Amino acid sequence: MIDLLANLQPIVLIVMLILLYCIENMLPYLTPPANKKRHYGRNFTISLVSFLLNAILGSVLVMIVELTAQNHWGLLNQIQLPFAVKLLTGILLFDFGSYLTHNLQHRIPFLWRFHRIHHSDNHLNVSSSLRFHPIDVIVSQCIYQCLGVILIGLPITAFVIYGSISIPLLIMQHSNVRFPRRFERFASLVFATPGWHKIHHSSEQKQTDSHYGDVFTFWDRIFGTWSKKQPHEIEYGLEEFNQDKHHRVGHLLASPFKKST
Repeated sequence: MIDLLANLQPIVLIVMLILLYCIENMLPYLTPPANKKRHYGRNFTISLVSFLLNAILGSVLVMIVELTAQNHWGLLNQIQLPFAVKLLTGILLFDFGSYLTHNLQHRIPFLWRFHRIHHSDNHLNVSSSLRFHPIDVIVSQCIYQCLGVILIGLPITAFVIYGSISIPLLIMQHSNVRFPRRFERFASLVFATPGWHKIHHSSEQKQTDSHYGDVFTFWDRIFGTWSKKQPHEIEYGLEEFNQDKHHRVGHLLASPFKKST
């Protein structure tokens, strides 16, 4: 069952991209960009790079998960817990590690230079989901996730379940689709819903440096890194990426290595 769930993840990602792409083009939540074709084209080009890199690094990560189980590395392999408790604890700890890493990506200037490419999009839609600089992908997936798996001793079942939640959630969070208010109100008590996450893409630094949780909202609530702003009250993007030339694929990939944007 777990193997099937793991194998379905790339299919789920592609299906979610296509489904929400269709919905946001028929019923957009916020005003779409003036040139949708160019916007989608640029973002999907960068997304393709991220997708391929994720596939390569994903194989390495699976190997690390298997080695961790075989060698009994990590916290959860050193203590006796019922399987269900170990599973839930592993998922929560892994997401907490992601929250901390995301925090560092905003606070450490070197990491921010790469991570800001994801935040530079001033028209969020489904194509923004995988708009990550390759170095940013390496930091979040290869460095954090590999290290997190080893330190936590994350069971492979927890790893697959976490991915099965986070992948569709990632696509939903960035789509230009309005979800029911009741869903947002109640689901955001636990999960980083689309409305909750969009605040993280605000052009105002106070909001940009908030809502770090990828799957759960517990951490933002516990550490006070959340805002009461609503998605329709904010503008997306970053000031240093305020011209069309700043969103060309070549510029986005090269900008972290330049002294100024």
